[in-house]
Amino acid sequence: MTVTYSVEKWRDVLPEMEPILVQHWHEIALGHAKVPLDIARDKYQEFCDAGVLHIVTARDDGKLIGYHVAIVSGHLHYQGTKHGITDVYFILPEYRTGYVGIRLFRRVEQEMKAMGVVKLVTAAKLHTANGRTGRLFEFLGYNAAETVFTKLIGD
Repeated sequence: MTVTYSVEKWRDVLPEMEPILVQHWHEIALGHAKVPLDIARDKYQEFCDAGVLHIVTARDDGKLIGYHVAIVSGHLHYQGTKHGITDVYFILPEYRTGYVGIRLFRRVEQEMKAMGVVKLVTAAKLHTANGRTGRLFEFLGYNAAETVFTKLIGD
């Protein structure tokens, strides 16, 4: 296994990413019947064209095995401070051993720091291993900062 980590553009990685995004949604999303996957491809491309969408991929001998997607911009509360807000991250289950996840996040941090990002914000669903234990993020030096609550209220 030779895993490499690279910055890639939305348009270039999307064809390989789409089947993994579906797998990702099935694994971590709640309320599938009420909240179907419906990716705003055009909006992502707009963000990419505007220079605020940041994607780091993980590949094993060229095969896409994971990704981290973030929005990088000033924050609405702190417009003078560049933030990296994680949109999604995922590693195929068979690659969740060793240091693949740690190396992915370290590459993300390296790239964001070079872009002038001061604060990186990421999250983990409580029903996932990362969300239950927080070990990956604690190992990387992250601090738990808030709890997010959701409720399905529509039909």
